[in-house]
Amino acid sequence: MKQFDVVKITKDNPFEGITKGRIGTILEVYDDNHYEVEICDSNGKTLFLGALSRDYLKVVV
Repeated sequence: MKQFDVVKITKDNPFEGITKGRIGTILEVYDDNHYEVEICDSNGKTLFLGALSRDYLKVVV
């Protein structure tokens, strides 16, 4: 995964308030397993901005 890849959330994370199936964008790559991800609603409002591990993400082709 690389910066600006579009990703799909693969599992719920109630602690962070994100749900499986949401689409986001990788803004920063910290290492091979940790990424800064932004998830927005259809109006462009940020719903989540934070670090997630690779096991929560799948690149959308």
